Amino acid sequence: MEFISVEEVNELLVQHGIERQSPDDDHTFLRMVDESAPRRHLAVPGSEVEPLKGAQVVEFSLESMPGVIDNILHKLHHNQLILFPVGRWRSIFDVVAFSLAENEEWQRIDAAATVELNTRDPLLCDTGDLHLVCELVKTLFHDSESPDQGLLLITAGIPLVMEIVPNGGVRMSFGTEAVAEEVSEAITA
Repeated sequence: MEFISVEEVNELLVQHGIERQSPDDDHTFLRMVDESAPRRHLAVPGSEVEPLKGAQVVEFSLESMPGVIDNILHKLHHNQLILFPVGRWRSIFDVVAFSLAENEEWQRIDAAATVELNTRDPLLCDTGDLHLVCELVKTLFHDSESPDQGLLLITAGIPLVMEIVPNGGVRMSFGTEAVAEEVSEAITA
């Protein structure tokens, strides 16, 4: 895992039909430009997380959601993953500090991240980082509480945006129906 500049992924975002949206200074989201793009929303019962317009909503228990997220990430494992914070990295690192304190891989990232904490620079992850990405995402899903602790994930190889939303939701947008179907297999597995 390594931090890269936002400029390094701008061309990829354009190629995948993804744009940045900043409703305020504290939050930045990634969304498919094509508003008719296939969407899925994974929710836990009683969640107040709003799905994207037109999203197919699938409910999972709070206990099973981490396994579903894990299945999706493993489905994407042949691609480089690029992680973006919704807020700044500091809010994410702060919320996972206790839960990932014993994870040596995370501690190396944490130690190297001191200059990145107040940025939104993406974190590039290779296939060998999949286990750590899964741990980070599952920890955020359970421990995060505010919108700025959300995490956005795209891949270098396929047009997809996956957003881990604090308090019980995962929003996903796909560049094509074929990608949506492929990832949906992991949802129902």
